[in-house]
Amino acid sequence: MNDIGGGQGSGITLLSDGHKGLLEAVKEMAPNAEHRLCTRHILANFHKKFKGEQYINPFWKAVNATRQPTFQAAMKEIKALDNRAYDYLMDRDPRCWSKAFFKEGMNCDAVENGVSESFNAAIIDAREKPIITMLEDIRVYVMERLYNQKVKGMGWDLAICPAIRKQLKLLKTLHRFWQTHVSGYQEFEVIQGTERYCVDLRKRECGCRIWQLTGIPCVHAMSAIASLNLDAEQYVADCYKTEAFLKAYAFNIHPLNDSSLWPQNPELDPPLPPRRRRLPGRPATKRRRDKAEKELSGKTKHTVSRFGSQKCSICKQTGHNKAKCSSKAGNQDPSNPQQTADATQDQDPINPQQTADEVPIDEVPIDDVPVDEVPIESTPAPSTPAHGVIRTARGGRVRKTSERIAKIGLKKMVIPKDGSGCSQDEPVALD
Repeated sequence: MNDIGGGQGSGITLLSDGHKGLLEAVKEMAPNAEHRLCTRHILANFHKKFKGEQYINPFWKAVNATRQPTFQAAMKEIKALDNRAYDYLMDRDPRCWSKAFFKEGMNCDAVENGVSESFNAAIIDAREKPIITMLEDIRVYVMERLYNQKVKGMGWDLAICPAIRKQLKLLKTLHRFWQTHVSGYQEFEVIQGTERYCVDLRKRECGCRIWQLTGIPCVHAMSAIASLNLDAEQYVADCYKTEAFLKAYAFNIHPLNDSSLWPQNPELDPPLPPRRRRLPGRPATKRRRDKAEKELSGKTKHTVSRFGSQKCSICKQTGHNKAKCSSKAGNQDPSNPQQTADATQDQDPINPQQTADEVPIDEVPIDDVPVDEVPIESTPAPSTPAHGVIRTARGGRVRKTSERIAKIGLKKMVIPKDGSGCSQDEPVALD
């Protein structure tokens, strides 16, 4: 507060994550400052106690409400869901996180601590280094940024910043849906359907309070300004003008020589470097995100555990695969005879460890037929069973359909299902 000349904090807005130490420090050092809390952190803590997506939309309605009636309507939705959730949010003092209670004339309606998060992302590489080296990297980064921003601002041939002009251009395309009715000198009533707001261009006020909070004319004010054929850029707050931008980056950080070129004081001993201390494991480079923050971000890929993503192809249950399925003969429960009987009925005589439905067609040994079993004469083959199993004279089974065997051109000896009509001495061939 001494460096910025803030005094008691009048006209200053502070935005933090709501840490208890920061709350007490702001009350002591800047009692007149407006201290806002980051809504992302409030929602993350709220989500830990009250699960469910039904609270998210009403919460953001209450946060972005610029008028108290709109805020109360959003809070009624939360109260209808759970009275405890309503009491939890009201205990957090809505004046710190809802736009409906923010001070007018601050030209800032931010509710999230995005500036600090952006700065943390810019110095992520420097944070891995020792304290002195880290501070030097941050100093060089800020030194270059001050110069680059100054050069960028000097290249603007505009009265206001390009980002604000782009926002006004968007509002110009939306104000045509509003009807303007003049009431007095630069006083208007703007109407759309059942909505109506009072606009005073002299006081730079609108009934929606967006103009007072941001310092940028809202869509209702743009409709009133357009009715008078005035320039909307003249009604933008001074802090958004190019002159104010250049003033913010007017100062620069001077370069610094190496420490060996610094003046020495023989009366004082040089400071010793801190003791090196290496912690176990790989140093963390990213901020540890809370579980609730991951769930609410919407950009995190939700992973499924290994046992929760598996699905058995035999019993169709999740949590295991067919190798560990209890329905197989090798893993039967002796106490359940019905389960054992059903599994035994499904086994294959060729491979008892494999069920009949799992025998692939390409794995049947169709080429290993003895030569002496190939019949010389062929007779019309009896009808094959419905399940497509062909039995040979030796009692084995070949898992082939008649169409598959006819296509290959092999001849198999077949015994009818009833056992009559042929024997091993009188084979029947199937083309």
